[in-house]
Amino acid sequence: MPLSKISPAETILIDLVHDLRQDLGNIETSVYCLGLLSVSPQTTAQGYLRTMEQQVAHAEGRLAEAGAQLTRLRAQRAEAAEILDLTKSTTSAVT
Repeated sequence: MPLSKISPAETILIDLVHDLRQDLGNIETSVYCLGLLSVSPQTTAQGYLRTMEQQVAHAEGRLAEAGAQLTRLRAQRAEAAEILDLTKSTTSAVT
């Protein structure tokens, strides 16, 4: 879909999803590095790191779902606009 057809709200959502993915990637890398520094897998820190990894994975999944839904909505809107354009062309040819 051309950029001119993207609404301001969609632009905000697209930017938000991108920015949050970047932040989650940084958190995920930090968790991985902290895990490498932990000396014992039985420490409380390891438990917190696993929890953080799970939360990041969950958030990434939610962002992926939101991005997919946004893509579907944009495709539906583009399809509806094409149908409307076709209907206008057909109507103008008839009249």
